[in-house]
Amino acid sequence: MNHPTKDAFATEVSQWSDIPGWFHWREGQQEAVEVFEEGSTFVEVGSYLGRSLCSLADVVRTSGRDFTVIGVDTCRGSGEEGLASEDAHGPAVEYGGGTFAGLLHRNVIACGFADDVHVFISSSPKAADFFVDGSLAWVHLDARHDYDSVAADIEAWLPKVSSGGWLSGDDYDERIWPGVVAAVRDTLPEAQGWLTAQWRWLKP
Repeated sequence: MNHPTKDAFATEVSQWSDIPGWFHWREGQQEAVEVFEEGSTFVEVGSYLGRSLCSLADVVRTSGRDFTVIGVDTCRGSGEEGLASEDAHGPAVEYGGGTFAGLLHRNVIACGFADDVHVFISSSPKAADFFVDGSLAWVHLDARHDYDSVAADIEAWLPKVSSGGWLSGDDYDERIWPGVVAAVRDTLPEAQGWLTAQWRWLKP
């Protein structure tokens, strides 16, 4: 989906695909619920309005298996990013009076996941401090996309992933997001391209 207008935020939603945003790794979510043991915890870092987060909750519910789903976001947007210096989250931040936390939580509730999804409003590295090392089966990074932020996210979350777990991320596209690709290559050279414009590292 392209960048939503302010009018899109007032539209009622009832399922993940109704939520404005950008998301193309549902196959990875489906793989995760098959691979990991029940009781495992999945963390999405950078949830925006909940499109991918609610998809993950939907995949978990459909699987009939028990997993913990957590979304982490500052809910203040990332500001201008990318080669075009575009503020993709700006309209949602403005709509919410400086935060899109209300929209994110509203969407989680509207999709029926109020008791299944935990929303953690925090910066990425600070949020990682709340988790014990080796406690998370899968962490997917989709927060700020500049080199320093991606490198910091990898450094913060890598120790939190359990042996056999995944650390992955979005926008692994050298043409559009060169900072993401460079940060992954420099800080986690063992990572591989995955799905459509994703990367993934499997922890030994």
